[in-house]
Amino acid sequence: MTSILRSAHSWVIWVGVAYIAFLASLAFEPVQSAFIYLHHVRIPLGVDFSRPESVGFAPGKVRPFNLTTGDGVRLGAWHVLPRDLYEEAVEKYGVPEEGPMPNEVFDAALKSPKHPTVVYNHGNAATRAAGNRVRVARHMSDMNANFVIYDYRGFADSSRMAPSEEGLLTDARRAFDYVYKDKGVPASRIAVMGQSLGTGVSAGMVARLAEEGIHPRALILVAPFSSVASLLETYKLGNYIPILSPLQRFPRLLEGLLRLLRTRFDTRSVIDSIRSPILILHAHNDPVIPLSHTRTLAEHLLGPLLSQHAESDQDEALKLARGKLVKETKAGGWGVVSRFERGEGKGEVVWAEALKGAHNEIGTSEYSVELIKSMVRPGEP
Repeated sequence: MTSILRSAHSWVIWVGVAYIAFLASLAFEPVQSAFIYLHHVRIPLGVDFSRPESVGFAPGKVRPFNLTTGDGVRLGAWHVLPRDLYEEAVEKYGVPEEGPMPNEVFDAALKSPKHPTVVYNHGNAATRAAGNRVRVARHMSDMNANFVIYDYRGFADSSRMAPSEEGLLTDARRAFDYVYKDKGVPASRIAVMGQSLGTGVSAGMVARLAEEGIHPRALILVAPFSSVASLLETYKLGNYIPILSPLQRFPRLLEGLLRLLRTRFDTRSVIDSIRSPILILHAHNDPVIPLSHTRTLAEHLLGPLLSQHAESDQDEALKLARGKLVKETKAGGWGVVSRFERGEGKGEVVWAEALKGAHNEIGTSEYSVELIKSMVRPGEP
């Protein structure tokens, strides 16, 4: 029994030493980068990005292309055609034996007033060929929208370099400018959509666009966090192993460690400046990013409106003002959708909480797609 206790004691000590060593390593940017972006996880393996058909797209429906950022980074990207225009192209040209449809088909699709474009910023790890991202692409195509998805620096077939917050914001802007500047599509026909890590990228980039007077058709945030720092306080590696939450007993140590973060993506601090309709989608059973992050963002957007319309700061007055401002609808067994207008030309906020959908599938459920469609193609059911 004594030997067992000694072994257990030694095991606890070694775990503690390993945890302290891990915390110390987080002070170094390369470790932070590898941990936050997981860009070395290049699943699915063995993808030929020049042949999107290999991951399930119809022959010729996707144009692979590369973008070069202002700082010389090459980004691998795909443009997925709207379904109706692909079907028209098949009638005209037939199914291609090799490669995509002619370039003029893709260029005309982007310029078509009837076909909006969604620029997509994906989450951490994996590539644009990951199954859930391909499913999103299909749904956007089925709603007859163009879909542009790319891989950040350090991911997939893009330049092999360490990603960073500023780097990803630069990449996102280049993808947006490909549609907006290179192809001449008005911002009013471009929606920006992000999932998980991509929500921080999307909100940060759209906030910078707003500073220039450029306002996309919509900002769509799927399973967002309020900031990387607040997420890491409760984040569990592999959904099981707590990273920083044990330090909550030592608030000064936790605060000091979070101050060392080079990647922050503080969506809460920038979302106010965005002057586009906003859709926020999240699931109650998300094991990666707690639903509380979406509520933080939604309540932050709603807060100034409540203070304007409530006669006092009393709970009853705020509740009454909330009832007047927010239209809440139960969507069957799917969940609850809340809507409110921000005024001042900023557009509507649609805040949707699904009962199910976890982290990666919340953006592909049928009703989620309908909500996305209502933002991408306003006026349609």
